[in-house]
Amino acid sequence: METYTYVNIFETKGLEYLLLLSFLVLFVLLVRYVRSEEENDT
Repeated sequence: METYTYVNIFETKGLEYLLLLSFLVLFVLLVRYVRSEEENDT
């Protein structure tokens, strides 16, 4: 007999949105860092 586990979709959505938001913020910071390094090289 298979057992089913109930996962609250609203609890996981909040965590997913926090992970997505933190990833986007880090990505923007990385792009700014790379662009500033390119400007310093020239």
